[in-house]
Amino acid sequence: MMVFLLGLSGERGIHSGEELIGAMHKKYNGKWYQTLTFEQQTIRYDTAGNVTSEELWYEALRMPDKLTIKINNFESGNGMMIRNDSLYQFNNGSIAGTRPMLHPLLILGFSVYNQPTQKTINDLKALGIDFDKFHKKTYEGRKVYVVGADEGDDTSTQFWIDKERMLFVRLIQDFGQGRSQDIRFNNYQPLGNAWIAPEVLFYGNGKLRLKEVYTNIRTPELGMEVFNPNFFAQSRWRPED
Repeated sequence: MMVFLLGLSGERGIHSGEELIGAMHKKYNGKWYQTLTFEQQTIRYDTAGNVTSEELWYEALRMPDKLTIKINNFESGNGMMIRNDSLYQFNNGSIAGTRPMLHPLLILGFSVYNQPTQKTINDLKALGIDFDKFHKKTYEGRKVYVVGADEGDDTSTQFWIDKERMLFVRLIQDFGQGRSQDIRFNNYQPLGNAWIAPEVLFYGNGKLRLKEVYTNIRTPELGMEVFNPNFFAQSRWRPED
């Protein structure tokens, strides 16, 4: 009888979006890397599938909410920074604009493991995720949890989480007026006691519009000046050879 009861308790699983966010945080809290740098090949496509541009972005991340991006090279002075839910854009080393921003990929792919669970839930709700809708399905041969949509609905704004590894794999965003975006984190590989998805695909209205490929992935020491808008032009970091 004891074995049977234990088996039942182990099958209870997760039945809501709030429980899922809590489980994701619990699984990797204290294990996830605190810093990350990588080079990102950024490839854009037109609706016919032709490559329209390619850039190399240099990115540095500090958990849970700081991301700096330098475009093409460190000397260009062009790029962007996310800091404390705000976006800074830079041209020639100077701030060209700022605005509030909650970055869903930063939240679901990284911040969720390092920040308070309730903040993650609040931020995702602010981004239009309906936490009253939750179901389970299979995606590319693996079981996933879906938050933001009922079973059979693949168009409403929603996110998908791999059940076994508790990793974000897909975000669908419905912008209205026939506009949608489908983002996929692919090819997860271990990084320390955590994971990184080195390929990210962006589909717009069903067509591949952007591919990101990460290389030279490291978890180095990073000074706070890397994430200070006043030091964007002069800050440097480079992966070790």
